Amino acid sequence: MADEKTFPFEILTLQNLFLREEIRFVIAPGQEGVFEILAHHAPFVFALKPGPLRMRLPDGQDQYVAVGTGFLVVQKERTTVLTRSAERPEEIDVERARRAKERAEQRLQQKSADFEMARAEASLQRALARLKVADYAVVAK
Repeated sequence: MADEKTFPFEILTLQNLFLREEIRFVIAPGQEGVFEILAHHAPFVFALKPGPLRMRLPDGQDQYVAVGTGFLVVQKERTTVLTRSAERPEEIDVERARRAKERAEQRLQQKSADFEMARAEASLQRALARLKVADYAVVAK
């Protein structure tokens, strides 16, 4: 049941409706820095970068999701994340994320073509987001 301190929140990926919850706040990784959205926030659109997204549920528990690039859209009736990808901590393959991080770091050291560097940087950011969310889940237990 919603109260004055919560708001409807959803995450939509390219594949599906990933999550729909009533939450107290969300802290998200923006292109211009980390930002927080509370109930009754003014309508706005934020550009997201890959990173950990934190939600506080009405019972006081925090949930974490690794999100990819996309947008967070604040509307009067709900707040929505539109993203290429979203993963819960239990869905993250930590070893695979570590290997992806290492490969991306190696590619960045090679200083190849600009588009290859951009791809390597994006891959590195996704791997780091996954590893952070996986670490947060371990700490929260």
